[in-house]
Amino acid sequence: MNRFSFIGGTKRGYELLKTLIERKYFPVFAVITKEDEHEKEKYYLNISELLKDKGIPFRIRKKLSEKDYDEIENSKSDFVIVFGWRTLIDTKLNSHLKAGIIASHFSLLPKYRGFAPVQWAVINGETESGVTLFLINDGEIDSGKIISQIKVSISSSDYYNDIDIKMTEGAIELFLKFFDDLDSGNITYRVQNEEDATYTCRRIPEDGKIFWDKSSTDIYNLIRAVAHPNPGAFCLLDGKKYIINSARIGDRDKIYFSGRIPGRVIYIDKEGAEILCSSGTVKILEWEDTDTGTVSNPNSDIRSVTVTLK
Repeated sequence: MNRFSFIGGTKRGYELLKTLIERKYFPVFAVITKEDEHEKEKYYLNISELLKDKGIPFRIRKKLSEKDYDEIENSKSDFVIVFGWRTLIDTKLNSHLKAGIIASHFSLLPKYRGFAPVQWAVINGETESGVTLFLINDGEIDSGKIISQIKVSISSSDYYNDIDIKMTEGAIELFLKFFDDLDSGNITYRVQNEEDATYTCRRIPEDGKIFWDKSSTDIYNLIRAVAHPNPGAFCLLDGKKYIINSARIGDRDKIYFSGRIPGRVIYIDKEGAEILCSSGTVKILEWEDTDTGTVSNPNSDIRSVTVTLK
């Protein structure tokens, strides 16, 4: 049996560890990350309990320390699995590992290397992405040799969490295949084509600000991309901040307005409020008042078609 360590966290890390342990694949050591304060779900607690229950030693970190590297080396792991980790890992670990550092990235590498690949794919209107299992090594971020890939469809009605579930399921499938292939000696590696590489930058909560002078498609994609459990897309009404939890392209999206004020409310009904964009319309179905935490239909806050959202 091959020995391995685990580095990761969040919901996806929990789901992977739970599945591996159910299949009798037990890490000999783990380093898990703690979620940020703005994240409502704290899966590091679930992972901690899972590891404690199996007597697996672990540490909780934001980034790896020298002691953690020493622990992994002393564990005599054959490889390290990385899933749900958020900071860089020193590739010096590879010198102590038979099969290397195995990570998963939520894109079809070499496309969308870097931060928040799912969010950026939705923002950019992609209809397909995927999961890549690859080796972490020296060089550009996410540029290591590819072990395996699986495609994941993105529908126009998918929000971030819908896609994340599909991505996580795909990643777990690839990790399980890696264990099977490692046991049978059938693993192959493919070098990434650098000419096809694209990169993404880190996102922060303020990037969720809606600018109504963009198209309805751009705004709708942003809302979907950064929805729960992300900080969310937001706008202002009378100076108050509202996070939009649910929306769709408006019923009047294709109507030509010869007089158009982006952000102006044009229709209110029992379903929600329809807003003009630079082209097209978006209908807000549910939003959250960040001052009170109240989740409601925007028709309870917007009473007039004279209102302009900022």
